[in-house]
Amino acid sequence: MIKMLGPGRLCDGEIHLVLANVTEADPERSYLPAYHFQIRRCGDEALLGGCTLRVGENAAVQYSGHIGYAVAPEHRGHRYAAKAVLLLLPLGFRCGLRRIIITCQPDNLASRQTCLLAGGAFLGITPVPSWHEMYRTGRRMVCRYLFSSEKIL
Repeated sequence: MIKMLGPGRLCDGEIHLVLANVTEADPERSYLPAYHFQIRRCGDEALLGGCTLRVGENAAVQYSGHIGYAVAPEHRGHRYAAKAVLLLLPLGFRCGLRRIIITCQPDNLASRQTCLLAGGAFLGITPVPSWHEMYRTGRRMVCRYLFSSEKIL
């Protein structure tokens, strides 16, 4: 069963995730309920970027992914996105997800490296179906990475 939980403290000693808000599902738009976090550095609380965990399963998440992340340009190169993913994975599994998919654009080498650093298994490059919102914004292909609860827990 998929459920939203209180995220608890998500910290690795270098960064921590601060819950910014939670959004409800929007079935008409194929949006799942989601946690939205700020990525902050421990100590000085510098805002490094943000990340999202979508909780649940539907056809759309196979292309948009369960986890999304962005790191501000001035903070890139420190593996903050991979560290944020590693903090989000256990929360996703506690919420009932058995598999977590992360997707990125094939030419986004930094994001592809993030998925590998976080332990994702490369599933391949997949065409985005024409019914998906991403297709309407011009994205035609995504790289897909799998994170399994058996590997993490």
